Amino acid sequence: MSLLSSSGVAFHYSASDALFENVTFSVDPGDRIAIVGPNGSGKSTLLNLLAGSLEPTRGTIVRRKGLSIVVAGQQLGAERGESLFDFVFQAYPEAAKLRAQTQFLERRLTTPGVATEYATAVADYQQANGPALEARTIRALRALGFFPGEDGVPLCRLSGGQRTRAGLARALLASADLLLLDEPTNHLDLGGRVWLEEQLELRQGACVLVSHDRALLRSFSRRVIDIERGRVRVFPGSYDSYREHRFLLERQAWAEYQAFERRKIAADQAAERRARLAARVAKTPPGVRGGKDHYARKAAKVARTARILRERSTHGPQVRKPWEEQAIPPLLFDQVERGNDTVLIVREISKSYDAKCLFTGLDFQVRRGERVAIQGANGAGKSTLLKILAGQEHPDSGTVTFGLNLRLGWFAQDVEHLDPDQTALEICGTSTVARTLLACLRVRPDRINRPARELSAGERTKIALVHLLLSGANVLLLDEPTNHLEVEAQEAFEQALVAYPGSIVVASHDRAFLASLGDDLKSIVLGQG
Repeated sequence: MSLLSSSGVAFHYSASDALFENVTFSVDPGDRIAIVGPNGSGKSTLLNLLAGSLEPTRGTIVRRKGLSIVVAGQQLGAERGESLFDFVFQAYPEAAKLRAQTQFLERRLTTPGVATEYATAVADYQQANGPALEARTIRALRALGFFPGEDGVPLCRLSGGQRTRAGLARALLASADLLLLDEPTNHLDLGGRVWLEEQLELRQGACVLVSHDRALLRSFSRRVIDIERGRVRVFPGSYDSYREHRFLLERQAWAEYQAFERRKIAADQAAERRARLAARVAKTPPGVRGGKDHYARKAAKVARTARILRERSTHGPQVRKPWEEQAIPPLLFDQVERGNDTVLIVREISKSYDAKCLFTGLDFQVRRGERVAIQGANGAGKSTLLKILAGQEHPDSGTVTFGLNLRLGWFAQDVEHLDPDQTALEICGTSTVARTLLACLRVRPDRINRPARELSAGERTKIALVHLLLSGANVLLLDEPTNHLEVEAQEAFEQALVAYPGSIVVASHDRAFLASLGDDLKSIVLGQG
């Protein structure tokens, strides 16, 4: 029996603005379903419909009686006052209740008669496997990048990314029939992503997730729901199988459209020939008397055939032209000047914040055309190192020396350097290449003339990346550039970087993106002592 079934579901923002229509599928026990599609296509909306936090405009979603659902979204509210550990430990409601009771009695041990009650509470907590569940909670927090000492920090004092990771930890530890995850790899380092995949593999219940992480999609998916331009399609099998199947469907759609166009052209040409013939037949041959009506009737029959052919081509079954994604144009990067063979030299730099040392004695150099990945756990100092290279921060000690003819291009995660009052075309320029790159990264035509403040995080990321590619920089410093990008936009950006002749220094946890930079990718790993 299905856990949940969606039948003919549609969601409209308004009477004239439909997000998607006729969504029909079921979620069965043990399912592994990935929801994929461009930014803004409705993936998170569909997840919220499954969770019950939104109601469909049309259609029904039927949940099995007693179905337990756990949701981990992209953002967790900042108002919660409990500690990080207490929040995550609530994944075990009974153990959490017994633990709170034990702690309450422990604080009152000096009160007469409480000791016996406390001993009973401790025994009950141990009987509920509380200490083992505490250890499991700690392991989850460490796997998701939380350091010792952060367990007692109130949730409201954590960053948005940390709260999101806390919500993910709690959801993964909880026992539920159905787990719903929205972009779970956002804010996770490489170790956290591997741990997430392991937990999902071990999980017995069904799981539906929204993700742009190709490595996770490949390891997780057993079924794929594709949402694009209001159309929702369900593909059986793995993520790679889905990509192959979708490619074949697109080829088939183009073949059907081209065959339809050929038939239409042939019918139009036949109709035109018949029309010309009708005009000739209507003329009475020289020397023939009294045959005007006879030839007019013959011409009318031929003309009627021409009309029938035209009606068949215009009113018969139509085949719509398939959507055609714009391909990345040949990028020559003529504006990128050749710099020195040695781009930059880092010697013995160190950086600390308060009492925490991020790195010390860091030593490396970057040569022209090299691809360098800065790697390490969350909090190891990757973004800080990039800011030092970009000149936005200074090291506590050591030196950074740049080569001649160096022009840096800097991409920050928060893209705060974009002018919020400028549009995509004002930021990137109005050239054909700029417009084409924006289209390749799936910035919709109706969005390119809106101020950046009105755009989503993904759209602002795309604009910043296009601006960077066209800036003439011969060294790119990139901090998690594929965050917020759908798979097709990631692949388009990767394709552009293949042609880029300059040096690239990047901090990223996206395994597929790093693999696209080539086998000779050089790594600098922070946090190894």
